[in-house]
Amino acid sequence: MAAIGIEVVDAALIAVREGARVATSPGAALLEPEGLVTGEQAAAQARLKPVLATDRFWADLAADVLAGSADAQWTHADLAYAHLSSLWRSISQPGDAAVFALPGSLRLHQAGLLHAIARRAGIAVAGCVDSAVAACAGFAARETILHLDVQLHQAVLTELGGAAILRRRRVDIAPRAGLKAMYSAWAQLVAEAMVRRTRFDPLHQAASEQQLFERLPEWLALLAHAESVDAVIDTGAGAYSATLRREQFTLAAEAWYAQLAELVHGGHRAGEPATLALSSRAALLPALGARLAAQPGLELVELSESAPAAAAAARAAELGPAEPPALVVALPRVRPATATKRRTGVAAPTHVILDGRAHAIGERPLVIGAGGGAGRRIPLPAGPGISREHCSLLRTGVDVLVRDHSRHGTWLNGARIEGEAALGAGDRLRVGSPGVVLELVAVG
Repeated sequence: MAAIGIEVVDAALIAVREGARVATSPGAALLEPEGLVTGEQAAAQARLKPVLATDRFWADLAADVLAGSADAQWTHADLAYAHLSSLWRSISQPGDAAVFALPGSLRLHQAGLLHAIARRAGIAVAGCVDSAVAACAGFAARETILHLDVQLHQAVLTELGGAAILRRRRVDIAPRAGLKAMYSAWAQLVAEAMVRRTRFDPLHQAASEQQLFERLPEWLALLAHAESVDAVIDTGAGAYSATLRREQFTLAAEAWYAQLAELVHGGHRAGEPATLALSSRAALLPALGARLAAQPGLELVELSESAPAAAAAARAAELGPAEPPALVVALPRVRPATATKRRTGVAAPTHVILDGRAHAIGERPLVIGAGGGAGRRIPLPAGPGISREHCSLLRTGVDVLVRDHSRHGTWLNGARIEGEAALGAGDRLRVGSPGVVLELVAVG
């Protein structure tokens, strides 16, 4: 029997088997007269058939009848059942069991309803865990962790803490700071830029509007490393494009970015050292991480898309029986082994050198990566395998540590580190491929 981790969030169901993502199914449904359509097929037609489309059934999970579905009497639970069962049929094998990673915004009665839906779909449930706890309990971080997830309809900040056991302390919600609102603003931004340049309005026709929304995540990903992006819409009769700068996207989303900054500020005690963990959805938003990390005392970590589901599956044995339904909100912290320990007799470094310039290492993290922003950082040129917030250096007592925050890996003296590693004078760090090399030295 295999445990399949499934993150349940309004934006998508994300499924992971044996550490590898096997499906990302958008949280969309079409109320077709012939029957329900969910997931990718529904998302691909949402702008073509807006009257039939809905995307709130996971956010508002309940047995209530959907507004506008009087004829069929569809409920939110019906749509959730259709979505989950369709996904399960496509990824499961006989004997498999699901482990659910659930956001802190999901209420206990909704978790219970999810269990009932799973039973009706014939899904064996091996456990249920808070997605922020699952995603953050397995990497090196400070004792206090703030996990920020930007869902489709809202943003959720989960405060976690504990030296040996990572527990969910509290959950705060920004109910209007969701991806859907920001995507609409960015679609309008792109459309206006295209009208000014080409007189073509991609929002005027359903097909080009659908294409615009489908390509937005790709453009946002490019803006992680580039100052501008060429947005292109291909109508079949011709291609239309406009060049937009990163700051245009951030200005268009300022009202929501301000809410997210306030959410983090309200959850962070001024000056207290804490790790800010961004979900993959939050990390995709241009320049948001750099803005939030500028708050004193915060170090930034970007989580992969599969992190909650993969961690939930890996911890299945620790979650206990699923009946009666129980949501696990605390897990033992797993400290990844360091690649190396500082050699006896070798001094801890005081500075890191790049291109002949020395940067002092202190108790406040020195961030290395391709992203810009405030705070202590060494900006690198964008390149293959270099993340916006790739790694950080900091002094902890008599030791100096490097912490890897990337999906691509940080290399110390030719060995890839796992989580964090102690540094010594004379060590060499490499990020990217072929990469940038930084040297550690002790001065004075």
